[in-house]
Order: sequence, then structure tokens, then C-alpha cells
Amino acid sequence: MSATKEIGYFNSIFIKGENFASTSNIAGQRYYIEEARIKGGFNETPMDPGVRAYAVNDNYTVINRKNAMIYSGIYNSRTGINNTNQFPIGASITKAVDITDGSIQKLHAEDRELFILQEDKCNAAGINKDFIFTAEGNPLRTASNVVIGQVRTFLGEYGISTNPESFAVKGNRKYFTDKKRGVVIRLTRDGITEISNFGMRDYFKDNLRLNTNLIGMYDNVKDQYILHLKDQSKTVGFDESSKGWTSFYTFYPEDGFTLNSTMYTFKKGNIYAHYKNTNYNVFYDQPAGESNITSIMNTDGSVVKVFKTLGYEGTTGWAVKNIKTDLDDANYTDLGVDIAKYTYNFDNDYILPSMFKKKENKYFSILQNGSIAGQEDEVLFGGEVSGIKGMYLHTTFKTTENTKQELFTTLSEVVISSK
Repeated sequence: MSATKEIGYFNSIFIKGENFASTSNIAGQRYYIEEARIKGGFNETPMDPGVRAYAVNDNYTVINRKNAMIYSGIYNSRTGINNTNQFPIGASITKAVDITDGSIQKLHAEDRELFILQEDKCNAAGINKDFIFTAEGNPLRTASNVVIGQVRTFLGEYGISTNPESFAVKGNRKYFTDKKRGVVIRLTRDGITEISNFGMRDYFKDNLRLNTNLIGMYDNVKDQYILHLKDQSKTVGFDESSKGWTSFYTFYPEDGFTLNSTMYTFKKGNIYAHYKNTNYNVFYDQPAGESNITSIMNTDGSVVKVFKTLGYEGTTGWAVKNIKTDLDDANYTDLGVDIAKYTYNFDNDYILPSMFKKKENKYFSILQNGSIAGQEDEVLFGGEVSGIKGMYLHTTFKTTENTKQELFTTLSEVVISSK
């Protein structure tokens, strides 16, 4: 007796199930066998694959073309015909880039364009499109029936080296590192920008080469490209709105990605969603201990000044440590006493001088000089009035709170030094 069965298997006409006997080592398991007949009944019409030409090559070898791509047949969603398993060698289904620019490390499809990142070059090719060029050399895309069109190369001697894991994308912006050249890249259709030049040029030139793995991801919440230098346990973020590297972070992921505007990272095989926990200053279920923000004040940069006070606008949970100026060296030390965070107290007489006081929703403290007394040009007037001298003031704001803390701006009362 014949039967018709609908199956969910690709390129199969009919599948017959077989239950193995209980004495078999695979007893009870059901195996499926593809039949050579359109229906499984006796004397039904067999399938005829037709005449196929073939040749035997006894001396075949595997060739790795690290600078080439190959594409299959297409899946037609209207007819349901799926030819993605077909690679007809008689058709032109390969596209190569210049081997002198190294191997292809990353492919990224965007709209109808394919970005091809080699070790030492960045390229793009139209998908089902080709390029024609104006007399000035500018590419214009035109409709074409080729799958991968003509390859065009972006200006600049940049690639992704051998770190495809550094790649991240937001909209039409692609971010990645070029370890060979010690730079971090942003690639758009308009070209290449070295975003490592925005205040971190020397840092990346010195440190990228020291890391085997450079893990990149995009944080949609803060609109930042996050780069983790795995071997050094350093994580840094590039902020698009500020056009600069705004912070080091104390989370060190194994990998990460963004899905539905939420950033996820991996640590020890577990996946973590960021910005979903109301318990701040905790990463991967472990308290971070202390979060820091460094502030440098440099009004009238070439003039020696006395910094008398320190203030800020923000929440109450901030204290200050590492108060110093450019005069902090082996021959002269001008240091400030650490400032404790603001603590509400009904009797202000009990508040220490080196503690932030609240006034008009801002927080202020005098700067007590903690230098060794008797140094030349020392600024030291006792506990209530003091100051530290230098061309700039370097301070580190710190918090150990597990609630949301904000720091908007820092302030200081400054007078020009008389000597």
C-alpha cells in the first residue's frame, strides 16, 4: 500500500521511516531513508537523474585561496526553489581581491553592498550591482545581473590585520582595529577615519600590538564603540557624540554584541545584559569596588596659579583622591589632602575642612595643602585656608556607591601666583 508524506527535508522526494528491532544496539530509534522512487509502493515510477558527465581526478588537491570568494545558487522565495547548495564550476562564481593586500578577514553585507576587509586593505563590491567610474574616478553604481560586482578599494593603507573580532557596526558606520599600524578605524561609504587620533593616538600605537585578541562591540545605549584589549584586561569606549575616547571601563568581556538595542557580553560561558540591573558598580556579579573619573583643570595653561578650592555639580556620593599639580616631581611636591564625600550633618562645626559641603545644589571644599612644610614657594596657610600651586590641577573623583552617581562638571577658585 502506497502513501504520500510531506517531509521537511531539502531535495528529498520521499522518506520512509524504519524502526529497528529491539535486539539492535540502536533499538527504538527511527531512521529515515531516501528512496529512489517518487512513491514508495511496488512498481511505482522511479526517479531518473538523467545522464551526468563526470571525470575522475586521482591527483586532486585542496587549494586555499585566502583572497577569493565563492557564491552559490540562490534561494527563490517566490517559487521556493533553493539552490544554495549548488556551486556549478562551469559558471563564473568566484571573485578575488589583490593577494598582495593579505587574506580576506571579514565580510559584511550592508544594503546592496559587500564590504571586504583584508589584512592590509578595505574594499567594497556591489551585490547584484556593478560600478562605473566618472572621469574624476568617482564610482557610480549601476544595476547588473552579477552577484558580486566590481571591487573598489578605499583610499588609505589600512586593513583589519588579523583581528576580525574587533569589528562592530552601527548603521552605516563600521569600526575595527588595524593592529599592524596601531590604529582604530571607522569606515563609512565616504571613506576611512582614524578615530584613534582623537586623543589616544600614542596609547593605541603602543598597546594594540601587545594583544592577540581585540574584541569590539557597539553599545547602542551610550552610542559608543567598545574595544576590549583582552591580553591587557583594558576596555575603552569611543563616544560618537563627543568624537573622542571618553572612558576606561572595569568590565572585561570574552565577547559581546547588541540585540534590540541591548548590549550583551559573555564571561566564563555566561551571557550578561548590560543596563538591566539597578545595582550599580557591579560587573558579572562581582562588585567593582571603586569607580573613578579623572579631571584636569588648566585655565591659562602657561601661567602658574594657586588652586584654592575644588567643587563639582552632581550627586552626593563623590570623594576626591590624588590631588596634585605639574609641580609633583622628584624635586618639588605640591599635593592636596584627599577630600571626603559630602555627609549631611546638622552641626556644620563637626564637618571636617577636607570634606565636601553642599551649597546651592553644588559641592565645595577648600584645597588643603599636604606637602612637606618648608619647601620653597610653598602655599600653606593652615587648615582652614590653603591651596596648591601649579599650571594645572589633576584630581581623581571616586565613588563606591552602588546607586546611580552622576558628575556633570568640576570647579575651582583660582588666583594667579605672585611668584
